[in-house]
Amino acid sequence: MINILVVSLQGIGDTLMKLCAAEKLMDQYPVNLSVAVSNNGSHELALAQLPERQVYIWDESKAAAKNIIRLGRALRHTCFDRVYLAYPSYKREGVIGLLARAGEKKVLLDGAGDWKYFRKIYRSKNRKPANIHDINANYALFGVASQGYLNPGGMFNMKVENDYKDYADSFFSESGLASKFVIAVHPGANGGGKRWDPEKLIKLCRELNERFACRFVIVGGSDELKLKQTVAKGLGENAVMLNSSTLSQTASIIQRCDLFIGNDSAPMHISAILGVPVAALWSYTDFHRTSPYGPGNIIIRRACRCSPCYSSNGSFMDNCEYGMKCIKNLELADVLQVMSHCMEIMLDKKRKVSAEDLNSLKIDGIERVYELEHGCTVVDFKG
Repeated sequence: MINILVVSLQGIGDTLMKLCAAEKLMDQYPVNLSVAVSNNGSHELALAQLPERQVYIWDESKAAAKNIIRLGRALRHTCFDRVYLAYPSYKREGVIGLLARAGEKKVLLDGAGDWKYFRKIYRSKNRKPANIHDINANYALFGVASQGYLNPGGMFNMKVENDYKDYADSFFSESGLASKFVIAVHPGANGGGKRWDPEKLIKLCRELNERFACRFVIVGGSDELKLKQTVAKGLGENAVMLNSSTLSQTASIIQRCDLFIGNDSAPMHISAILGVPVAALWSYTDFHRTSPYGPGNIIIRRACRCSPCYSSNGSFMDNCEYGMKCIKNLELADVLQVMSHCMEIMLDKKRKVSAEDLNSLKIDGIERVYELEHGCTVVDFKG
């Protein structure tokens, strides 16, 4: 049995992708997995899959020094065979990795903003291949052969389906959704710069309902309540707002949906991992790295020359010299034409959408349709 620690102190979506990559490592070797995660919601994912004693939690309400001291003491009780700083890794992961006792410590570097001490201290370091998804990058870090795409999330899928079946059954029954084509809609994201205009989103959903008689479940965190209420009110009786208390409950509802429409966010990644087709409305982030993972998913974006962009600090909406045109100039008419075509395929042919399907579209303004290395389709409108 190999004792492994995976360090990931990033957001919920990042943590989910890293845990799914680590699961494939467990499929190949007899592994006793421990993880270090943040309590930003990521710990819910870890605790749902691992015993509490194997989850080390970085408390976001505490100062960094207190977390380092507390986690350092906890980690000293175990000697790991390997410590992986899951990609992407930054200063906090680097420090926790250094404090852990291990025979081997591994990190993946990409040459863009690497913490300089990684190069000096971590001997087992490899370069991340260009333009691959973060899940595939972590497969490379863990030594898992991905060959472009591996179906991830088996453990997570089974946990959600088995433990929250009754919750999802009750929600769909009480909401009158049991026999409908249901679309999960997430109007939020981590920061306004990732959010498509909610009024455009409301109009898109109205049009889809008129054409295809679908229904909508509005999902998101408690911090997005007003945004969810705005969208739910705009859709009236055709929408139900989900006010779940846990990520697993939200995941169980998404798992029952036929399609997900939303921004680059944790619910988007949850949908893709659960196998629910995703249509993501994209802004400034690097879609090669963080697009919804796998075939049958699409992203719709403005192909702006300044994208991807990680150069602004704080609020992208305030600091972007181009006025966030990547998301603000993504037009309703363009998204509606793409989504209508996708819905026709899903309803008539009972299958997921491919790049070949979307290449047949004759829409003014589409610059290119292409498939990423893991199977997600990109629809580029002129920037």
